Amino acid sequence: MRCQNCRQDAPTIVRGARAYCTACGAPRSLLEDTPVNVAGQPSKIGGGVASVAGWVILVTGVLLALTIGGLVSLVSASVAWIVGGFLGAMSVLFGLLFILGGRLLWKTGKERERGAHELAVFAVARRNSGSVTPAELARAVNVTETEADALLTEMAKRPDGQVSLEVDDDGTLRYYVKGTGGARIGAPRVRVGMGAPGSSHAAEAEALAEAEMGEAEARARAERRR
Repeated sequence: MRCQNCRQDAPTIVRGARAYCTACGAPRSLLEDTPVNVAGQPSKIGGGVASVAGWVILVTGVLLALTIGGLVSLVSASVAWIVGGFLGAMSVLFGLLFILGGRLLWKTGKERERGAHELAVFAVARRNSGSVTPAELARAVNVTETEADALLTEMAKRPDGQVSLEVDDDGTLRYYVKGTGGARIGAPRVRVGMGAPGSSHAAEAEALAEAEMGEAEARARAERRR
């Protein structure tokens, strides 16, 4: 829902017992929407519980089938195979159903969480004249800078070109989001597809930046001579 303070359609985040806007940090109602640090959590927790239950059913059931089958084999080997095989098959069936269902539920929760974080990326970018840094996103959604950078890098890798990465003069990685408005303040050193400090992409960016700076100086000298 739209924040009454910054007038943006930004998601909320829960800190303590209150909800705040991810874009401007103003207090918001807990009932407005699902906060970014809550989105997907029920599904992820349920998926984890289901997976654990599945492994318990699988291991316990197989051990029980072997035990009962061994006891019955003292009377009849053929009956032991039937009883033990049936119990073992049911244990494997239900155990795998719980395990696979839990993984699917956890994946669904992860996708919902990522979707909420991506909404926050657009909200923060609109607030910051079309750009967002990993540090800004980390503060907005209460994650580490590494996690924020991983999300932004993944968005920048998508072929739709919605998010692009540029390196500022001071080396700051800044992600620009299309359609979030605002003119860019300060010319970036170089535009790159993706990367992080210390990576090959960052090294290429530095080399290209130096070349561009040399070309700019040459053009400036030529203009002065005219």
